[in-house]
Amino acid sequence: MKTIAIMRPQRYLPDSIKLAESYGYNVIAAPMIELREKDDPEFDVFVQRVLNHEVDYVIFTSANGVMFALKKVGDDKFMDALNTCNIVAIGPNTQREMEKHSIHVDMMPATYSSDGIVGALAPSVSEKKVEVVRSSHGSPALIEGLKKHGARVHEVQVYEIVRPTGKAQEEIIKAALDDKIDIFVFTSAMTVANFLKTAEDLGKKNEVIEAMTRKTVAAIGTPTAEALASNGVHVDVLPERFTFEDLLDALEVAK
Repeated sequence: MKTIAIMRPQRYLPDSIKLAESYGYNVIAAPMIELREKDDPEFDVFVQRVLNHEVDYVIFTSANGVMFALKKVGDDKFMDALNTCNIVAIGPNTQREMEKHSIHVDMMPATYSSDGIVGALAPSVSEKKVEVVRSSHGSPALIEGLKKHGARVHEVQVYEIVRPTGKAQEEIIKAALDDKIDIFVFTSAMTVANFLKTAEDLGKKNEVIEAMTRKTVAAIGTPTAEALASNGVHVDVLPERFTFEDLLDALEVAK
């Protein structure tokens, strides 16, 4: 039985572990990113624009963005007003989170990424007012791409990503060095950065990278793959669709 290393945020780990085990993997898991609510003065601007029906499109780039945004508002009037906008979800997980709160989704790109959203909206966003709800570490490609096509973009950051530290994070580094991990799974560029920073803090970054080159490395999304490549790590599996289940399916095909 192969061992897979999962480093998703804590709120996703139980379901991710269960899913990986259903595919027949032994799992080693530790969160390498932690999500925290962020106070952004632009949030009140966003809410007021939605309530005043001054917004054409609202883009949510993650299920976490939906969760943190609605936690801040929790107002029926806002929800009603939001449902008069054209709502864009980056992928199925985001769409499911929105539907749990009775928010309709008008569009989801074929490719679950910033570039996918830009490509899907390009023909229709010129001179349109677009709100982007996301984390403090969102890709600049989304904002830049929308503006390039003439959109009037306003960004609001509802949560931030920080690096958790402790025994669990150190143990996953030790497992890599002890040759106990067969497959390394990375679901974001920040996960890559934090994993390698943890190794660096332990004085083992080069050794961990060397250990990874002898194993299977899987990534969700081009930015994640690029973060690994910039550190000399080759990505063996990169699914076309950007969900954890798609990644596991891609690993099955690559066996």
